Amino acid sequence: MPRYVPKTYNNRRGFRIFISTVITLALSLVILFLILFFVFAGYVDDDGVLDIPWLTEETAPID
Repeated sequence: MPRYVPKTYNNRRGFRIFISTVITLALSLVILFLILFFVFAGYVDDDGVLDIPWLTEETAPID
């Protein structure tokens, strides 16, 4: 009766880990962009210009 020897070198565990990592990163990026889209949607003017208050440079008037 032959002894059971697992196919250690023929499994695709590394490939599965790589694919699951890529899928997880892609889903994370999609979720991040959706969150940013809805957060910054409140800063869009009527003419479609993105006006973020903390990124505008306002200069003090010179008297």
